[in-house]
Amino acid sequence: MAALFFAALLALPAPPSWAASPQHHLSLETVAPGREGLELTARLTGSGGTIERNVSWTIRTPEGVTIFSGETGLADVSAPPGDYVVEVSYGAAKLSRSISIPREQRVTVSFVLDAGGLRVQPRIDGDGVTARSRVRVFALDGARRGSLIATAAVPGDILRLPAGRYRVESRVTAGNAGAVTDIDVKGGRVSWIDISMKAGVARLSFVGSPAAEVIWTVDDDDGNPVAFRSGLTADMVLRPGTYRAKAKVGPEELTATFKIASGQTRDIMLGN
Repeated sequence: MAALFFAALLALPAPPSWAASPQHHLSLETVAPGREGLELTARLTGSGGTIERNVSWTIRTPEGVTIFSGETGLADVSAPPGDYVVEVSYGAAKLSRSISIPREQRVTVSFVLDAGGLRVQPRIDGDGVTARSRVRVFALDGARRGSLIATAAVPGDILRLPAGRYRVESRVTAGNAGAVTDIDVKGGRVSWIDISMKAGVARLSFVGSPAAEVIWTVDDDDGNPVAFRSGLTADMVLRPGTYRAKAKVGPEELTATFKIASGQTRDIMLGN
């Protein structure tokens, strides 16, 4: 009877006793009528501690009516007996489960996300300088294989991901350099990647009026534009090759052709 009761309480494919299953831990507390509800927490792994912040919770009725939505380590929600759908997310790690609250019971569930962290540090080959870039992470296995799972625009940000194998793509925000690598993310651990880009830095400067409005364009050797910026100065991270820098100042356009090698930093100055 107890096994059947617990299986009905949380609608999951589960063994007969699921109070300590790989995806959740559960306990019940008898309370006075009218004090029923849910206490919800999450952890990265079954043996790990409770996540204390940045956990997003949504609780809905089967009809889709939201009774709670918030970001907290502990979601303590009073709710009448009945059926509910609980959605929990921690970064890109997400779970959705159906839970029933019996009469005169308060249900405590700790969800196991099986998640870890990923910190990506894009660098320029040769000098180790951090390159400001956009990072995209794609799943290489599991139900979301081939899907974009997470993005980051700040080097060193920790991405929270379900355990699994991923492809990490990094592309600079100013230029045409980029790099790709694969990595395994383990539950409860933070993985670090230094992505080294074979690129150099072109430091573009306009020599003239400090009040000038300058629009920079850099074309590759085939005449294709690869980077745009505005301002008196602009740093472009470029793959090795030959380029043409153009500075548009009002009706006037100034140009310079230059070459850049991996790990090289060049100062390109244009003026009138």
